[in-house]
Amino acid sequence: MEMAGESTGQEVYRLPAMSKQEMERLLQRCRICRMAFNDRPQPYIIPLDYVCLRGKMYFHFANYGIKVELFKKDPHVSVEVDRFNDDITEYESATLLGILVEVSDSAEKKMVSEALLESIGSRGGKRNVAARHGYKDLDIDTLSSKGSLVLRLDITDYVALRSP
Repeated sequence: MEMAGESTGQEVYRLPAMSKQEMERLLQRCRICRMAFNDRPQPYIIPLDYVCLRGKMYFHFANYGIKVELFKKDPHVSVEVDRFNDDITEYESATLLGILVEVSDSAEKKMVSEALLESIGSRGGKRNVAARHGYKDLDIDTLSSKGSLVLRLDITDYVALRSP
């Protein structure tokens, strides 16, 4: 039995890092991420829809619940996005570290809301996505209302790896 810290004689193989352009393509191709909030005694992790616009990652929250409470308490989060095949022999994964910032500019909020609606519509899941966002129906007025938060991730660091 091998003890922690002992070597097996095998060299550790490091996964190849993705370039910034590869990571940006991954973020553009995917639509669902996992976001981890700081909580005690462990992180609170949720799946979310997102859109990328002008090099930024945006999210929509209904303005209630645990995620909103945790965001207001500490806006530092980690976001994970991945893409892989069935047997996980081909994969890409990016973990983004950053700070969530509420979008208060009405033009930016509308632009993000329209992009989110377009993304949802192209996936045919408007009704299901509306439920995930805390609504019966999802439209531009709902997403732009005071009951909604549009948040932007200001990325401070990232790790992006891919299959060899």
